[in-house]
Amino acid sequence: MNLYKTILFFFLTLAITPVVNAQNKVIFKENFRKNDLRKNWLSLNGDWNVKDSGIQGNKDANWAILLCNKPLSENYILTFSSLAEPGTYLFEVMLNLNQNKFLGILLNQFENRVSIEDRGLFANLDMTGSFIHSVGHIGTMPKVERPKEHTWQDWKIQRAGNEFFIWINNQAITSFRDATGFVKPKGQFGFAINGKASIRHVKLIKTKGESSVPPKDFKGKPRIKPFFVFE
Repeated sequence: MNLYKTILFFFLTLAITPVVNAQNKVIFKENFRKNDLRKNWLSLNGDWNVKDSGIQGNKDANWAILLCNKPLSENYILTFSSLAEPGTYLFEVMLNLNQNKFLGILLNQFENRVSIEDRGLFANLDMTGSFIHSVGHIGTMPKVERPKEHTWQDWKIQRAGNEFFIWINNQAITSFRDATGFVKPKGQFGFAINGKASIRHVKLIKTKGESSVPPKDFKGKPRIKPFFVFE
């Protein structure tokens, strides 16, 4: 009888053991296994094709822009992998898109840099040219060096309150604190390509409580000092 009680107590203990990272919840996951993207994605422009469990974007006269229909939470972690072709100028992650304004994380392969910018979309979708433009904080946002690599880049982006943290291939790259509140809560996320690139393994995680606080001891690369600042 004592052995039976011991075994029963052991299993009951397992049943009430707290789940690790219970405050993290995967709210969206996309492996691009289906050719039909209309359910989860909006192709704003460019040419997008599902291939090899990923999606490949190729710019038109402007960019190739793909938006996810899943809204962001207040605090989140976004992970995905990207492969930008050597001739691609910019690969951009679009965060918290609200009324054509968003926070852009740019992998600049011509200048070998990763930068964060305050960005906006032109309202006229038929307008040719850059289509995406920097808005009100030109020259003041974080920018760091990163050598160009024609390999898959594993991204992790975390929003914790008014702070953003970026890792690539498990390496801390840069962070940003929005002291003025120009980044709006929630909104959409997406990708913009000024050239040709592939994306796969997209995952969006909602964080709460202790999981939503800024990571401890985050130390990104040294920032590049701006040559000038627009008033």
